[in-house]
Amino acid sequence: MRSPSLAAPFEHGLRLALCTCVAVLAFVALACAGGGGSSALPGLQLADASPFLVEGPQGGPFTRPTRTLQLRNTSTAPIEWAVSPGVAWLVVTPTSGTLAPGASTSVLAAIDAPAAAALDAGSYSASLRFHGPTPGAPEPTVSALLLVLSGGWTEFTASPDTRTVYVSSSTGDDARDGLSPKTAKRTIAAGKALLRHGYPDWLLLARGDTWNEALGQWITSGRSANERALVGAYGPATERPLLRTGTANGVETFQGGASPARLAHVAIVGLHFQANGYTGSGEPSGLAWLLGTDDLLVEDCKVEGYHTNVLLQGYFGRHSAVQVRRCVLVDAFSTGTAPSSHGLYVSNTDGVLIEENVIDHNGWSETVPGANPTVFRHNVYVQSGSGTCTGVVARGNLLARAASHGLQLRPGGVANDNLFVRNSIALELGGGNEPNPGGVDVTALRNTVLEGKDIDPANRRGWGIEVHNLRSGNVSENVIANNVLGQLPIALDIHGNSNGIGVFDTLFSSNVIWNWGGGVFLQGGRSVLGSIVLQANDVGEARTSEALLTHLDAASTGAITSSQNRFFSVHAQPGALFRSGGGGLTLEGWRTAVGDTGSIVWTPNYPAPDRSLGAYDATLGGPGTLEHFLAEARRQSRSFWRPEYSTSAASAWIRAGFGL
Repeated sequence: MRSPSLAAPFEHGLRLALCTCVAVLAFVALACAGGGGSSALPGLQLADASPFLVEGPQGGPFTRPTRTLQLRNTSTAPIEWAVSPGVAWLVVTPTSGTLAPGASTSVLAAIDAPAAAALDAGSYSASLRFHGPTPGAPEPTVSALLLVLSGGWTEFTASPDTRTVYVSSSTGDDARDGLSPKTAKRTIAAGKALLRHGYPDWLLLARGDTWNEALGQWITSGRSANERALVGAYGPATERPLLRTGTANGVETFQGGASPARLAHVAIVGLHFQANGYTGSGEPSGLAWLLGTDDLLVEDCKVEGYHTNVLLQGYFGRHSAVQVRRCVLVDAFSTGTAPSSHGLYVSNTDGVLIEENVIDHNGWSETVPGANPTVFRHNVYVQSGSGTCTGVVARGNLLARAASHGLQLRPGGVANDNLFVRNSIALELGGGNEPNPGGVDVTALRNTVLEGKDIDPANRRGWGIEVHNLRSGNVSENVIANNVLGQLPIALDIHGNSNGIGVFDTLFSSNVIWNWGGGVFLQGGRSVLGSIVLQANDVGEARTSEALLTHLDAASTGAITSSQNRFFSVHAQPGALFRSGGGGLTLEGWRTAVGDTGSIVWTPNYPAPDRSLGAYDATLGGPGTLEHFLAEARRQSRSFWRPEYSTSAASAWIRAGFGL
């Protein structure tokens, strides 16, 4: 299924469809041997376990918002069954019935549009439980569902006084007026000269065309949040307009020249910036946005090969209401002369949305001498301390192969539904060398972390989620699984010894840690750790004999409250499942030390816990490699959007391997 492409110019009234929220519904039946779905209810078989995706604006209309499930009675006796969706946004008909021996029936599951419209953006899970006349006896067949509400594409509508300027490097002529596709300007500079400050004017570049030219200094604001100044694209091609900017910034703002004191209401949409002359010396950015700006949208842009691909640094005044959405930010790098390098850097900004981007392989290059991965080079770096950001939300992003961190969320905020793969450190919450006084608040839900790695041989890593300097937090429903390359693996690092106040009042609930090579670490004593709740987490290890949970300081056992966790290890001895202050503990010894209730040693029965993005690539017809999946994900654009390469679809497939 593919979203409709934008083949016509904006001025024809064609809207950037799927505005506001887009729903993605993934149905994943828990497969039994033979692939037909679970049959815990004897004789009742649920067929067709393939993922199911639905897209549409919030509240509808949804495209294909229903799924028909087939139930079959494979036994020799009649079966009474009933089904319970358990959430308001899902409606099932019929809800009960009786199946004769060998018979089958259809059950329709459908999105309830009004109920879905009432939900905030994010992910929502549900399950269909097919059971007998008495729920719970026997154990029901379960079909897991995931509803993901995201931002879709932003809608733009011209105002009566919008001046729309067209630029084409292939057919344009600067002697023309630039006010129609047939009279397009040739150079970006000539087109930009026609824009007016404070008006909702549009500068549109022809798709498929290439310029050896930058946008240069941006000095014009729009009128309001609904009437932005827009730099966008037009024409029938699917390729974004390509700006090859050599060693210069792709677009920049700063004090001086003809710039106003601040900017407001600017959108940069659907462009491709490439640093074709950059070799690692200097610090060019695709977007170098330094002048204080209110309401900046960067959407559907591809930015590649700069020192920092997108630099949102409120250097000349703080930014507010900044969004980076559905962009592809890849292959930033620098050499030793400029130690830092990032896919996205944000500082001095209030209200930051980082949503559904592909952010891959930033901070380093295998082909440029000296462009090595270091601790200063990351996919995403959000600053704390004197340059701190507030109101940060990072959701639905694919963050892969960073030199060091996939996402450094130093000032706290929200990190939900992201997919991390092969980062040295996937997700850091809080912390930093200049931490916020008093700690920060974080929420990190339903992230999926796969395949850690080292920075280099001297800087071994393989860390999943780190938390530092937390005043409060909720870190729940995350999956951290299948580290292979990281040689100092830690799945979950609760790090009280870092700069800041420590870690306090934080819930870690319903997380799954599997085959990471190193489980949960608590660093620090009672002065820097407190009111930490471990609840209903799974920690399993089938590859190494490492302890599943380690208190580096034995005093930290008094900092936690624990209940209903499940632990599993193939190789660790019973007396070394846990460690406290250097000594080993059995489950019972650990439970006594922390006052745990209900935690057990168990044998996992996950459907397919070793799934990878390479294996997911194979289900899409690819060669079955991570590299191919990421190469395809990098091709995502407004004109070529494939839901199967979205973070939500890939994460749903991985998480279904754990029955989630």
